[in-house]
Amino acid sequence: MRSSRWLTALSPLAFLALWELASRTGLADPRFIPPPSSVARTVATLASTGELAFHVGVSVRRILVGFAAGALPAVILGLAMGLWPPVRAALMPLVASLYPIPKIAVYPLIIVYLGIGEASKVTIVAVSIFFLVLLNTMAGVVGLDRAYFQIARAYGASGWRLFTTVALPGALPQIFTGLKLGMGFALIVIVGAELLGSDAGIGFVIWRSYQIFAVDTMFAGLLVTAILGWAATAALDWLERMALPWRPGPADVWVPGAGREGGEHPGWLRVWWQAVRPFSFTASVTPVLVGTAAAVRDGAFHPGLGAAALLASVGIHAATNLFNDYYDHVRGVDTPESVGPSGVIQQGLLSPRAVRTGAWVLVGASGLLGLVLVAARGWPVLAVGAASVLAGYAYTGGPVPLGYRALGDLVVFVFMGLVIVAGAYFIQTGTVSATAVWAALPVAALVDAILVVNNLRDLRTDRERGKRTLATVLGPRGTRIHLAALLVGTYAAVGAGVLLSRLPPASLVVALTIPQAVRLWQAVRAGGDPLTLTQRGVREAASLHGRVGWLLAAALVWTARW
Repeated sequence: MRSSRWLTALSPLAFLALWELASRTGLADPRFIPPPSSVARTVATLASTGELAFHVGVSVRRILVGFAAGALPAVILGLAMGLWPPVRAALMPLVASLYPIPKIAVYPLIIVYLGIGEASKVTIVAVSIFFLVLLNTMAGVVGLDRAYFQIARAYGASGWRLFTTVALPGALPQIFTGLKLGMGFALIVIVGAELLGSDAGIGFVIWRSYQIFAVDTMFAGLLVTAILGWAATAALDWLERMALPWRPGPADVWVPGAGREGGEHPGWLRVWWQAVRPFSFTASVTPVLVGTAAAVRDGAFHPGLGAAALLASVGIHAATNLFNDYYDHVRGVDTPESVGPSGVIQQGLLSPRAVRTGAWVLVGASGLLGLVLVAARGWPVLAVGAASVLAGYAYTGGPVPLGYRALGDLVVFVFMGLVIVAGAYFIQTGTVSATAVWAALPVAALVDAILVVNNLRDLRTDRERGKRTLATVLGPRGTRIHLAALLVGTYAAVGAGVLLSRLPPASLVVALTIPQAVRLWQAVRAGGDPLTLTQRGVREAASLHGRVGWLLAAALVWTARW
């Protein structure tokens, strides 16, 4: 198992190394086959000018719209054809005759009907994936054991109930196979369509580069296409695992340092998913969205840079969660009875060393994304990124763990509130505005509120184990006052921002969440055991943070200077 994973990681690196060596030694003519290092420099240059993000954003938008337009009716019709033989008998001859026609050959006819603009490009994507998804969906239903339908009918299911309880769940593996095949075809077709009569997109970049013999840029376009294909497949694989938790797959393998006595291991991917605590990612996603929305309001938006900033933010957050679990475990703060941590170490699913290694891997991955942002915006991004990683590590790690010195609230307020919002804005615009700062204040207050409720829940056990948080310093009453100040400060900051014309009046829509803030305060004031505070306190605080952030982002986008 371990050797297979090493081969999976090393084989692409070995290929790139051989490619680089061949170009450097003259075995491959670098004029026609440039080395990977040269292609990487070209990608960085295109990213720094914003050109790459623009063209990738155009292609991705066309793919997503076309994919949705083609896949949804294909799934519905495929289920109907699989479920009802008369429908299949009526439509199968048409499908069998139309499917073999090369879809790119239909593109000139689509241009005749729809013109050379966006509609034709979205349509060719939809047409290219329609039959793949339809046939796989139909095959999934036809291949189901008829006993499932007989049992469902015996319990009174018919018509729509058969559709939703038997046909759709049973066909999901085949549907996802069709979707993954369709996504690959969508990338092929959209690049081909953009070669003809387009002024934007990855295909346009490749064609323009061909016309001026910029081979490096042509390879850069191909590299970006390959990365998009890999990312799309990985996303669909993840959705498949979430939709089909009962289905064994390549994720269901044993890894060193993980195991349960007397039971089957749940799979390494699910274990790591549990370890990084994805339910907490709203705390890092929401600030990026607010900062990006502020940039949109000021007329600046780069989809590629925004996506890189979002992924880097989530990556650092996930690494911080792993560092916290590791150091809280080795310092004896987390035990099998603890409510807050992921529990993968305490349950024996991962070794402490594996968790720490995973944290550094995520730091490295975030750093690679950060290099793209540094290339686009310069040294300030490098400084802020390094400070964010250091803060995440030093929260519970290092010789002076900040979270053990009652400084955790300050770190969270600054880095998961002010810095992320302002940083996302800076990445889009190259500067920081008063709007971004004022928008960051309510986000920072509420992300700290999540920590305050979390620390109030753990106050007794933290004191017993020598962990000094701000909650252990202030005590239960002082911590509740701290929470009240943050809640009041959230809405006061928005109101002040509007009065000072730093935020648009539409931002007052966040007042709709005041009843939820009241419910949070009442739940915390009532107290209770740690599990109750988690369910009614921590989760309510996280939900409030997300809703305020989304409403604020929506208000900023609504008032954008289009």
